[in-house]
Amino acid sequence: MMKAYGILLSLLLLATGCQQKAHHEGRLPVAEVDGEFLYEEDVLRALPLNLSPEDSARYADDFIRNWIEEALLYQQAEHNVRTGERIEQMVQAYRKSLIIQDYQQQLISQNLSKELTEEEMLRFYNDNKALFVLKEPALKGLFIKVPKTAPDLADLKKWYRNNDDATLEKIEKYCFRNAVVYDYFYDRWTLLSDLEGKLKANNNLRNNLKGQENIEMTDDEFCYLLHIEEQALEGATKPFELAKTEISDLLCNYRQVSLIQQVKKDLYERAVESGRVKMKTEKTNENEQ
Repeated sequence: MMKAYGILLSLLLLATGCQQKAHHEGRLPVAEVDGEFLYEEDVLRALPLNLSPEDSARYADDFIRNWIEEALLYQQAEHNVRTGERIEQMVQAYRKSLIIQDYQQQLISQNLSKELTEEEMLRFYNDNKALFVLKEPALKGLFIKVPKTAPDLADLKKWYRNNDDATLEKIEKYCFRNAVVYDYFYDRWTLLSDLEGKLKANNNLRNNLKGQENIEMTDDEFCYLLHIEEQALEGATKPFELAKTEISDLLCNYRQVSLIQQVKKDLYERAVESGRVKMKTEKTNENEQ
Protein backbone atom coordinates (compact mmCIF):
# COMPACT_ATOMS: atom_id res chain seq x y z
CA MET A 1 0.00 0.00 0.00
CA MET A 2 2.88 2.35 0.74
CA LYS A 3 4.99 1.65 -2.35
CA ALA A 4 4.73 5.26 -3.45
CA TYR A 5 6.06 6.55 -0.16
CA GLY A 6 9.75 5.63 -0.29
CA ILE A 7 10.71 8.72 1.68
CA LEU A 8 8.73 7.39 4.64
CA LEU A 9 11.40 4.80 5.32
CA SER A 10 13.74 7.51 6.56
CA LEU A 11 11.26 8.46 9.30
CA LEU A 12 10.29 5.03 10.64
CA LEU A 13 11.32 4.77 14.25
CA LEU A 14 10.33 1.17 14.87
CA ALA A 15 12.85 -1.50 15.67
CA THR A 16 12.15 -5.14 14.98
CA GLY A 17 12.16 -5.84 18.69
CA CYS A 18 9.49 -3.20 19.33
CA GLN A 19 7.25 -4.68 16.67
CA GLN A 20 7.56 -8.11 18.24
CA LYS A 21 6.66 -6.88 21.74
CA ALA A 22 3.65 -4.76 20.75
CA HIS A 23 0.33 -6.20 19.60
CA HIS A 24 -0.88 -4.24 16.58
CA GLU A 25 -3.88 -6.43 15.61
CA GLY A 26 -2.89 -6.63 11.97
CA ARG A 27 -2.10 -2.93 11.62
CA LEU A 28 1.25 -1.80 10.23
CA PRO A 29 3.07 0.69 12.52
CA VAL A 30 5.09 3.39 10.77
CA ALA A 31 6.35 5.37 13.77
CA GLU A 32 6.73 5.01 17.53
CA VAL A 33 7.41 7.42 20.36
CA ASP A 34 8.00 5.71 23.72
CA GLY A 35 5.45 2.97 23.10
CA GLU A 36 2.84 5.13 21.34
CA PHE A 37 2.33 4.08 17.72
CA LEU A 38 1.26 5.74 14.49
CA TYR A 39 -0.15 3.30 11.93
CA GLU A 40 -0.07 3.19 8.17
CA GLU A 41 -3.88 3.38 8.03
CA ASP A 42 -3.80 6.68 9.96
CA VAL A 43 -1.39 8.18 7.44
CA LEU A 44 -3.38 6.92 4.44
CA ARG A 45 -6.60 8.27 5.94
CA ALA A 46 -5.03 11.72 6.22
CA LEU A 47 -3.73 11.83 2.64
CA PRO A 48 -5.71 14.17 0.33
CA LEU A 49 -7.11 12.61 -2.82
CA ASN A 50 -5.60 12.95 -6.30
CA LEU A 51 -2.03 13.69 -5.23
CA SER A 52 0.89 12.58 -7.35
CA PRO A 53 3.16 9.86 -5.87
CA GLU A 54 5.81 12.49 -5.13
CA ASP A 55 3.32 14.83 -3.40
CA SER A 56 1.82 11.89 -1.50
CA ALA A 57 5.27 10.91 -0.19
CA ARG A 58 6.03 14.51 0.80
CA TYR A 59 2.65 14.89 2.55
CA ALA A 60 3.08 11.57 4.37
CA ASP A 61 6.59 12.53 5.51
CA ASP A 62 5.26 15.82 6.90
CA PHE A 63 2.32 14.10 8.59
CA ILE A 64 4.57 11.56 10.33
CA ARG A 65 7.08 14.24 11.34
CA ASN A 66 4.28 16.41 12.80
CA TRP A 67 2.84 13.42 14.67
CA ILE A 68 6.23 12.65 16.21
CA GLU A 69 6.89 16.27 17.16
CA GLU A 70 3.45 16.62 18.76
CA ALA A 71 3.89 13.38 20.73
CA LEU A 72 7.28 14.56 22.00
CA LEU A 73 5.95 18.01 22.85
CA TYR A 74 3.05 16.49 24.76
CA GLN A 75 5.40 14.31 26.80
CA GLN A 76 7.61 17.31 27.54
CA ALA A 77 4.58 19.35 28.58
CA GLU A 78 3.36 16.61 30.92
CA HIS A 79 6.71 16.65 32.73
CA ASN A 80 6.87 20.42 33.05
CA VAL A 81 3.30 21.66 33.51
CA ARG A 82 2.07 21.29 37.08
CA THR A 83 -1.61 21.94 36.42
CA GLY A 84 -3.03 18.44 36.42
CA GLU A 85 -6.11 19.36 38.47
CA ARG A 86 -6.86 22.42 36.36
CA ILE A 87 -6.51 20.46 33.11
CA GLU A 88 -8.76 17.71 34.48
CA GLN A 89 -11.40 20.30 35.35
CA MET A 90 -11.21 21.71 31.82
CA VAL A 91 -11.52 18.21 30.33
CA GLN A 92 -14.53 17.44 32.51
CA ALA A 93 -16.17 20.76 31.62
CA TYR A 94 -15.61 20.12 27.91
CA ARG A 95 -16.95 16.56 28.19
CA LYS A 96 -20.02 17.82 30.02
CA SER A 97 -20.59 20.44 27.33
CA LEU A 98 -20.29 17.85 24.52
CA ILE A 99 -22.73 15.45 26.20
CA ILE A 100 -25.29 18.21 26.81
CA GLN A 101 -24.93 19.43 23.23
CA ASP A 102 -25.42 15.92 21.85
CA TYR A 103 -28.49 15.38 24.03
CA GLN A 104 -29.98 18.71 22.96
CA GLN A 105 -29.55 17.73 19.32
CA GLN A 106 -31.35 14.46 20.02
CA LEU A 107 -34.22 16.37 21.65
CA ILE A 108 -34.46 18.74 18.71
CA SER A 109 -34.39 15.88 16.20
CA GLN A 110 -37.06 13.91 18.07
CA ASN A 111 -39.43 16.77 18.90
CA LEU A 112 -39.20 19.33 16.14
CA SER A 113 -40.21 18.86 12.53
CA LYS A 114 -37.63 20.06 10.04
CA GLU A 115 -40.37 21.41 7.79
CA LEU A 116 -41.84 24.85 8.39
CA THR A 117 -45.18 25.63 6.82
CA GLU A 118 -45.76 28.74 4.74
CA GLU A 119 -48.37 29.81 7.29
CA GLU A 120 -45.89 29.57 10.19
CA MET A 121 -43.28 31.61 8.32
CA LEU A 122 -45.77 34.23 7.19
CA ARG A 123 -47.11 34.64 10.74
CA PHE A 124 -43.57 35.07 12.09
CA TYR A 125 -42.81 37.56 9.30
CA ASN A 126 -45.89 39.67 10.03
CA ASP A 127 -45.19 39.66 13.77
CA ASN A 128 -41.51 40.62 13.37
CA LYS A 129 -41.25 42.91 10.35
CA ALA A 130 -38.75 45.13 12.14
CA LEU A 131 -36.24 42.28 11.82
CA PHE A 132 -36.44 42.27 8.03
CA VAL A 133 -35.08 45.47 6.51
CA LEU A 134 -33.75 45.87 2.99
CA LYS A 135 -30.09 46.88 2.81
CA GLU A 136 -30.49 47.61 -0.89
CA PRO A 137 -33.40 48.12 -3.30
CA ALA A 138 -35.37 45.13 -4.57
CA LEU A 139 -37.12 45.14 -7.93
CA LYS A 140 -39.63 43.32 -10.08
CA GLY A 141 -39.52 43.77 -13.81
CA LEU A 142 -37.44 42.97 -16.86
CA PHE A 143 -33.73 43.28 -17.68
CA ILE A 144 -32.12 42.90 -21.09
CA LYS A 145 -28.50 43.12 -22.21
CA VAL A 146 -28.15 43.21 -25.97
CA PRO A 147 -25.31 44.12 -28.37
CA LYS A 148 -25.54 47.63 -29.80
CA THR A 149 -25.26 46.06 -33.25
CA ALA A 150 -28.38 43.87 -32.78
CA PRO A 151 -31.04 44.32 -35.49
CA ASP A 152 -34.26 46.26 -34.85
CA LEU A 153 -32.97 47.62 -31.54
CA ALA A 154 -35.34 50.57 -31.79
CA ASP A 155 -38.31 48.18 -31.68
CA LEU A 156 -36.95 46.45 -28.59
CA LYS A 157 -36.59 49.82 -26.85
CA LYS A 158 -40.31 50.37 -27.36
CA TRP A 159 -41.38 46.88 -26.39
CA TYR A 160 -39.49 46.50 -23.10
CA ARG A 161 -41.58 49.26 -21.49
CA ASN A 162 -44.80 47.21 -21.78
CA ASN A 163 -45.82 44.03 -19.98
CA ASP A 164 -48.85 42.85 -21.93
CA ASP A 165 -48.71 39.24 -23.10
CA ALA A 166 -48.39 40.03 -26.80
CA THR A 167 -45.46 42.41 -26.26
CA LEU A 168 -43.72 40.07 -23.85
CA GLU A 169 -43.94 37.32 -26.46
CA LYS A 170 -42.22 39.59 -28.98
CA ILE A 171 -39.51 40.45 -26.46
CA GLU A 172 -38.89 36.82 -25.65
CA LYS A 173 -38.54 35.82 -29.29
CA TYR A 174 -36.24 38.76 -29.99
CA CYS A 175 -34.04 38.07 -26.96
CA PHE A 176 -33.80 34.37 -27.79
CA ARG A 177 -32.09 35.35 -31.06
CA ASN A 178 -30.13 38.44 -30.03
CA ALA A 179 -29.78 39.09 -26.29
CA VAL A 180 -26.76 38.29 -24.14
CA VAL A 181 -28.92 38.48 -20.99
CA TYR A 182 -32.70 38.22 -20.77
CA ASP A 183 -33.97 38.27 -17.20
CA TYR A 184 -37.75 38.17 -16.70
CA PHE A 185 -38.55 38.78 -13.02
CA TYR A 186 -42.05 40.23 -12.98
CA ASP A 187 -42.98 37.28 -10.76
CA ARG A 188 -40.14 37.48 -8.22
CA TRP A 189 -38.16 40.05 -6.27
CA THR A 190 -34.57 40.60 -7.40
CA LEU A 191 -31.94 42.51 -5.46
CA LEU A 192 -30.32 45.44 -7.21
CA SER A 193 -26.85 43.97 -6.69
CA ASP A 194 -27.85 40.92 -8.76
CA LEU A 195 -28.62 43.20 -11.70
CA GLU A 196 -25.54 45.36 -11.17
CA GLY A 197 -23.42 42.25 -11.60
CA LYS A 198 -24.68 41.98 -15.18
CA LEU A 199 -23.55 45.52 -16.07
CA LYS A 200 -20.12 46.81 -16.97
CA ALA A 201 -18.26 48.69 -14.27
CA ASN A 202 -18.74 52.09 -15.91
CA ASN A 203 -22.54 51.81 -15.71
CA ASN A 204 -23.97 52.99 -12.39
CA LEU A 205 -27.46 51.55 -12.13
CA ARG A 206 -27.93 52.64 -8.51
CA ASN A 207 -27.66 56.35 -9.33
CA ASN A 208 -30.12 56.02 -12.21
CA LEU A 209 -32.69 54.08 -10.23
CA LYS A 210 -34.58 56.67 -8.18
CA GLY A 211 -37.90 57.74 -9.59
CA GLN A 212 -37.45 55.76 -12.80
CA GLU A 213 -39.58 53.05 -14.34
CA ASN A 214 -37.51 52.53 -17.47
CA ILE A 215 -33.73 52.82 -17.58
CA GLU A 216 -31.52 52.66 -20.68
CA MET A 217 -27.73 52.58 -20.49
CA THR A 218 -25.03 51.89 -23.03
CA ASP A 219 -21.30 51.29 -23.23
CA ASP A 220 -19.00 50.59 -26.15
CA GLU A 221 -20.49 47.16 -26.81
CA PHE A 222 -23.91 46.76 -25.23
CA CYS A 223 -27.25 48.35 -24.59
CA TYR A 224 -28.87 47.71 -21.18
CA LEU A 225 -32.63 47.96 -20.77
CA LEU A 226 -34.37 47.77 -17.40
CA HIS A 227 -38.12 48.05 -16.85
CA ILE A 228 -39.13 48.40 -13.19
CA GLU A 229 -42.66 47.15 -12.59
CA GLU A 230 -42.42 47.27 -8.78
CA GLN A 231 -39.77 48.54 -6.38
CA ALA A 232 -38.98 48.25 -2.65
CA LEU A 233 -36.46 50.85 -1.52
CA GLU A 234 -33.49 50.46 0.76
CA GLY A 235 -34.64 50.67 4.39
CA ALA A 236 -38.12 49.34 3.61
CA THR A 237 -39.43 46.04 4.92
CA LYS A 238 -37.90 43.17 3.01
CA PRO A 239 -40.51 41.37 0.87
CA PHE A 240 -41.58 38.03 2.31
CA GLU A 241 -40.15 36.16 -0.67
CA LEU A 242 -36.67 37.57 -0.08
CA ALA A 243 -36.90 37.09 3.68
CA LYS A 244 -37.88 33.41 3.58
CA THR A 245 -34.44 31.94 4.19
CA GLU A 246 -33.78 34.36 7.03
CA ILE A 247 -37.23 33.65 8.50
CA SER A 248 -36.62 29.92 8.38
CA ASP A 249 -33.27 30.24 10.18
CA LEU A 250 -34.67 32.54 12.86
CA LEU A 251 -37.81 30.52 13.42
CA CYS A 252 -35.94 27.22 13.64
CA ASN A 253 -33.50 28.73 16.13
CA TYR A 254 -36.37 30.23 18.16
CA ARG A 255 -38.16 26.88 18.31
CA GLN A 256 -34.99 25.06 19.34
CA VAL A 257 -34.21 27.55 22.10
CA SER A 258 -37.80 27.40 23.36
CA LEU A 259 -37.73 23.60 23.43
CA ILE A 260 -34.47 23.43 25.40
CA GLN A 261 -35.66 26.10 27.85
CA GLN A 262 -38.87 24.14 28.44
CA VAL A 263 -36.95 20.89 28.99
CA LYS A 264 -34.69 22.63 31.52
CA LYS A 265 -37.70 24.13 33.31
CA ASP A 266 -39.46 20.74 33.51
CA LEU A 267 -36.32 19.01 34.80
CA TYR A 268 -35.83 21.68 37.44
CA GLU A 269 -39.42 21.58 38.69
CA ARG A 270 -39.49 17.76 38.89
CA ALA A 271 -36.13 17.66 40.67
CA VAL A 272 -37.22 20.22 43.27
CA GLU A 273 -40.53 18.44 43.81
CA SER A 274 -38.82 15.07 44.31
CA GLY A 275 -36.26 16.50 46.73
CA ARG A 276 -33.26 16.00 44.46
CA VAL A 277 -32.60 19.75 44.63
CA LYS A 278 -32.27 21.44 48.02
CA MET A 279 -32.10 25.21 48.17
CA LYS A 280 -30.07 26.59 51.08
CA THR A 281 -31.56 29.85 52.33
CA GLU A 282 -29.64 32.58 54.14
CA LYS A 283 -31.47 31.75 57.41
CA THR A 284 -30.47 28.08 57.13
CA ASN A 285 -26.87 29.07 56.64
CA GLU A 286 -26.95 31.29 59.76
CA ASN A 287 -28.41 28.46 61.88
CA GLU A 288 -25.73 26.10 60.65
CA GLN A 289 -23.10 28.52 61.81
